[in-house]
Amino acid sequence: MSVHAVERVFWEFGNKPSRIDAFRRDPDAYLKAYQLTPAEQAMIRHVDLKALAAHGVNTLLTLMVWPLLKGADEMPFDYLVHMNDGKLPDMGMTGFKAIGLKGYIRFRQLRGALRRALGRGGPAKVGA
Repeated sequence: MSVHAVERVFWEFGNKPSRIDAFRRDPDAYLKAYQLTPAEQAMIRHVDLKALAAHGVNTLLTLMVWPLLKGADEMPFDYLVHMNDGKLPDMGMTGFKAIGLKGYIRFRQLRGALRRALGRGGPAKVGA
């Protein structure tokens, strides 16, 4: 219905992270309390950063909520990858700096995936 309703959901997640647990248990039931279109509900459920940004949702708000929904191991580089069409921006780095940064990011992603698979790390992914 409005960008405001979507932003309100994310603001309330950031303001009271325990609401995320209720959202994870039953996303559809949780989102019924808000006047959202099915498309907006899908954007929230899947944390579709590109669609949220295109819809007008404040990217600082999605940046705040991303680690709460996806876990700290997914931050900050996976956020940038999602916002940049699946590629890590070069951030002005070349040569060994760029190779080292990308290797570090891949290591963190692998470590996070292993922790989740073994039940040892962070929040479960919403919509996964």
